[in-house]
Amino acid sequence: MKQPLFTVCLMHHRGDCAIAALACVLQRPYEEVLVTSSQINPLVLVEGLNNNQMIRVAKRFGRTLVERTGTEIDLRTMTGILGAQLRWNENWDEHAVVLAHGLVFDPDGGEVWSARDYLTRFMTRKLDLLELED
Repeated sequence: MKQPLFTVCLMHHRGDCAIAALACVLQRPYEEVLVTSSQINPLVLVEGLNNNQMIRVAKRFGRTLVERTGTEIDLRTMTGILGAQLRWNENWDEHAVVLAHGLVFDPDGGEVWSARDYLTRFMTRKLDLLELED
C-alpha cells in the first residue's frame, strides 16, 4: 500500500521547529519526538536541538540522518531537515524546515515554498541539511 511522503507537522512552541521537522521527516507523532528529544536535551523547548542531537533522536527511532553542508546540498533532489540562519526583522535566528523535492515545508505556520524562493525571501546566511538515509 502506498504511503504519503510525510505528514507536515506544525510547531507547538517557540523553539520547537527541529522537533516538528523531525516528526515530519521520521513520520512519527510530534509527542513521541518531543519525549525522545527531551531525554537527549531536557531543555529542548527552551534551547531547541542542534544537528548532533537531531541525529541522536533519529537513531533512537532506527533512522539515520547524515549531515550535508554547502555544495553537498542539492535543493532539487534531497530530502531532510534544512537548517539555516534566517534574517527575521533585524536579527539572525536558527530555524529548521523540511526540504523535499525542491520544496520547503515550514513548521512555523505551515507554509510551503520553493526552496530557492524561501532562501531568497529570508536571506539565508548558513545552510546545512540532515539528509534522511534509508
